[in-house]
Amino acid sequence: MSDLIYIDAAGDKKPLEFNLETYRKAADAGLSVPQYLATHFPTNADKYGSPFEQALEQAGVFVKGDKGTGIHSSKLEDVLGRSAASNAITIQGTPASRIMFPAAILSAIENRLQAGVEGDNSTPIAFDKMVAFDDSVNGDRFERPVLDLTGPEQARSKPTAQLAMPPVMMGISVSDVSRTIPSWAIGVEISEQAQRAWSLDLLSLVVARQAAVERRERAEGYVMALLNGDADSKMEPLSSIAGKVVNAAAIDDAAASGLTQKAWLGWLSRNPTKRVISTIITDLEGAMAIENRVGRPSSNDNLNGVTQRLDTKFNVLNAQWPTQVDIYITNNPAWPAKTIVGFDKRYGIHRVKSLTAAYQAVEQFVLKRSTAMRIDNGELVYRLFDEAFEVLTYN
Repeated sequence: MSDLIYIDAAGDKKPLEFNLETYRKAADAGLSVPQYLATHFPTNADKYGSPFEQALEQAGVFVKGDKGTGIHSSKLEDVLGRSAASNAITIQGTPASRIMFPAAILSAIENRLQAGVEGDNSTPIAFDKMVAFDDSVNGDRFERPVLDLTGPEQARSKPTAQLAMPPVMMGISVSDVSRTIPSWAIGVEISEQAQRAWSLDLLSLVVARQAAVERRERAEGYVMALLNGDADSKMEPLSSIAGKVVNAAAIDDAAASGLTQKAWLGWLSRNPTKRVISTIITDLEGAMAIENRVGRPSSNDNLNGVTQRLDTKFNVLNAQWPTQVDIYITNNPAWPAKTIVGFDKRYGIHRVKSLTAAYQAVEQFVLKRSTAMRIDNGELVYRLFDEAFEVLTYN
């Protein structure tokens, strides 16, 4: 136990359980440490601050300064337990501030990333918007779910006798081969001089900047893997799936020398009962080809509001193409020329994150009382449903 307390929702002071095991419990619950504490120690955060914020204040840890009160962001030597000021509150013989440091710095980095260190239109944020489903697991192994939809696609419901079970149309299982979730680590080694000079706020900015660069590179790798497959996640290339790649000329003969309106709409309309293309991935050349496709309707084509013309407008009741698509422009030089990937964002991408690596890194940092720390992140991205994807090539 520790000497930490928190003020609950009723305004009463109660013991706050916070120790090294808190990191493991938070990871097992798929939560960050601040989220875990908020769940198990409810309070009025608007009035008293969250349990994590209350704990930081008691330990004398201030991530950001406050000019109004004259509080400065804590120096690293105070947080890491290397000054007399950091030893006021201990947890199992270790300065509380040191145990809180990993959670504090990770929370600060996450806040900086969410606040726009990368930019609102950055590559990582754009990729986040394309993910259909985010998942978290314990450990670095993941059993991919397999959905057998052969029944629903080839059969229809039929009359069934009273109290009889209907025919099985869908099977759910896990794959025979588990996948390893890759982990990435950012190493932070803090010299004694840096501990005296650097603050938590500055450290979070530096690490957040490095994390932003890595997230951009990782996102570019993910979009390439969605097209070409990935051996580590047992994901086959889209080109290996029969009928998945189509050339624009196969839809419109006039597209033999470039993209046309008919080829574009024809491709968007492929397999409409199974997916609606809402997002496309291509390079800048591909985006320009879509923009400049031959036969694209122009705003000048509709002059009814300006001049009197003998014309009848029509509205397609069963349009099998979207009125708007999101486009992700990749800067990966390895992206194949004149290639466009489209998918239904609702069913396209599954991302799985591992949270236990973070606990192992924290445990090593706290118990060994070292000046070096690893910030780990495990992540796996793959196509959830291959049928959500279509590929268009053009000449």
